[in-house]
Amino acid sequence: MTDHNIVRMVHAIEERISGGGAADMNSGGGVQASVDGTFLADVISVKPLSIQLQGQTVSAGIYINPALTVAASDGGDEILKPFETPFEPAAAYEFLKEFHEKYVIKKGDTVVVVMTGSGFYIAGRAVAG
Repeated sequence: MTDHNIVRMVHAIEERISGGGAADMNSGGGVQASVDGTFLADVISVKPLSIQLQGQTVSAGIYINPALTVAASDGGDEILKPFETPFEPAAAYEFLKEFHEKYVIKKGDTVVVVMTGSGFYIAGRAVAG
């Protein structure tokens, strides 16, 4: 999926949850929805992990697949350090290098967040920052 398609998907999910009429993302930094729902949030820090969701900073109760934070850094400069020297098998090296470039989060990325109760589950990166 392209970044644009992911954003449209989140808007469609939000419209189904709220019964229509998603708010403009630019008005509050994310998608307006009910307490539980699917949102877009900005990563404001990787270590420690913090996100900006509807104008609020969230740094507790965030859950994420650890593979999305391996070698992550706020500047993004650490993401490819493990891949400076190729290793065998070459197919695994290429796959892991590409995975890190595409999916490991960094400061400034927009992520898809599923909020339920007091937990924030980051499903993945929607738009690279």
